This record gives sequence, structure tokens and C-alpha cells, in this order.
Amino acid sequence: MLDLSFIHLSAFYELTALVVLAAALGFIGVLLRQPMIVSFIAVGGGVGPSALNIVQSHAHIELLAELGIAVLLFLVGLKLDLKFIRTL
Repeated sequence: MLDLSFIHLSAFYELTALVVLAAALGFIGVLLRQPMIVSFIAVGGGVGPSALNIVQSHAHIELLAELGIAVLLFLVGLKLDLKFIRTL
């Protein structure tokens, strides 16, 4: 069995594992013609305590998650069509 206990030594190792898993699942998602956000949500659910239990430093990861949501909402706002909003 693969020993992954070194991941819990530092928040940097946990973040690196998250990025590698997100990239791998994102690539698989692109091959399956799925939106990237679906792959990222799958990674987020998979690394939690209910599945792989990779995340141990909850404060650091929670901060990054909140920043990610803010950036996602900002990008959605940039892509939003003002003409469509006026018709509502």
C-alpha cells in the first residue's frame, strides 16, 4: 500500500496534492467533455474527511476555498451579458 502520511506534514504538501488531483481530474473531465467546475467539485468532495482525508489543515484550505469562490463569482460577473439582465 502506498504510504501518503508525508502529505500531512505541511500545508504546502496538502495544497500540492490538491493541485495535482485537480489537474488530473480536470484533464479526465476535459477528455469526457465535462466542464472544469464539475471536476473541481469532485476533487473537493474527494479529498475531504469522508473520502481520502487528505486535508488536515482546515484553516488554510478554507481560506483558499473562499478565495476560489470569490474569483469564480467575479469571472461569472465578467461573462454576464448586460442585455440579458435588462430583459429580465
